[in-house]
Amino acid sequence: MASETHESVVVCTYGFNIPCRRFLIRANVTRDRRLPLVDEFVLRTLKLAERLPAKRLASFFGFTDAEIEPVTADLVSAGLIVIRDDYIELHPSAHAHFRGSEDGAPRVVDVDPWIERLWFDLVSRNMMAPDRARPTRNLLDIRPDGMARELPVSFARKAFQENFAEYLRKVRRISNPDRFSLYSVSDVEPERFGSVVIRGTEELVFDPQPRLRPHLLEVETENFARFRPLANALNDAYRALRGAEPSAAALSEFSRILSDTTVARAHNEFEFFDYTMWMAQNVSERTPGRQPIIGAPYIARNADLFVKLLEDLPNLSSDDGKAVEIRWFRPGGSIWGITPDLQETIASIKSAVRRKRGKAKFRTKLIIPPVSRRENPKRFDRIFDEGFVAPSGHLSPAMEVLLVSGIGAIVVVRVAFSATVSAPVGFAIVDKLGLERIEKALKWERTRQRSEELWANIERAEEMVSTSSPIELEEFGED
Repeated sequence: MASETHESVVVCTYGFNIPCRRFLIRANVTRDRRLPLVDEFVLRTLKLAERLPAKRLASFFGFTDAEIEPVTADLVSAGLIVIRDDYIELHPSAHAHFRGSEDGAPRVVDVDPWIERLWFDLVSRNMMAPDRARPTRNLLDIRPDGMARELPVSFARKAFQENFAEYLRKVRRISNPDRFSLYSVSDVEPERFGSVVIRGTEELVFDPQPRLRPHLLEVETENFARFRPLANALNDAYRALRGAEPSAAALSEFSRILSDTTVARAHNEFEFFDYTMWMAQNVSERTPGRQPIIGAPYIARNADLFVKLLEDLPNLSSDDGKAVEIRWFRPGGSIWGITPDLQETIASIKSAVRRKRGKAKFRTKLIIPPVSRRENPKRFDRIFDEGFVAPSGHLSPAMEVLLVSGIGAIVVVRVAFSATVSAPVGFAIVDKLGLERIEKALKWERTRQRSEELWANIERAEEMVSTSSPIELEEFGED
């Protein structure tokens, strides 16, 4: 690929179900609390002078006798100062509030009881911060270590004590964890087994030759040795995935369905796709209601772009009682759909259509190519209302179409960036003419009659993805 760009772009995302065990931890945590400014400076002054007349202290701060009286009264009641014969001095115990203070300011320490439910992964035995996504069957399952179920209470207690700062940053997401210290752990109780979701991404990097760079586990360098077993398990699962192979036939079919030759023309003399050349063509030949995209349709960048196109449409016709169909013609390859982004994309499309159309019913359909029959397609039956195996030859396994009937579509085809690197490219489309061409080419009503039905959920309440909903973790079964 003769590209001059050195940027990287996310082209695929992943989700892993990590086996975990939850522990209930009761702890006492100390927290530094700043004093009111006047109280703080009174104590600082007495720390330096040791003993001062009350009138002189009031004069120093510019207070009258009436103004200094409530200040000293509060400090006396707090046990921080004593008054003897109109002289004020620090209480002996107040000196402890200055210990360990780099700026010389006194600190008051509060002790708070914390009750935490903390997950430990059963591969590397580290604390895990649950993602907002729920474990689902379409994600990749990571198997626990053979002795994982023997994770003892003593281990959880020790790990929490030794990695308390990491817990504050990663699990509690506290921006200033230095304010807190672990005073004691009073109790640890083992609870249920379950799974926590870890998200990963895959970037296409041009440096200058194209390559794919995975990001599967974010861990600080100093902690990587502890997480190595989990990192290795994630990497092994990732390396076992396969995508559809690019082909000239798929490229020709893509050009025919969209009446677009820019992707085909953006191949160099080595028959590799030149991303920079393609983007330049689309800038000069831009079609209204059509945006070029790279990567899987469900990655957040592409889903957001598609939703923006939908929101820019004029108001859609009101609901006539007929459900809006979301048909997803997926490509071949085990790499497809193993991400929480799939569910989130469907939810965001539904929300966008509702904002333009008002209350609407939806029906989601997944159509898979025959070559993907062996990839356990029924693991998507909780995401899509219906599932079908398309008839042979209906659509190239290297193509993917996300069609919102009568409203918009995303169409991508897998292209080769080098002999070993490939990724999807294509368009998000809402222009009427382009949409009519896509629906005519897919001819779903006729195709449906020749497809094999895998499942059909006749009546099912829609499950909207919510970032604020509580995480419910599914227990994994015994081997």
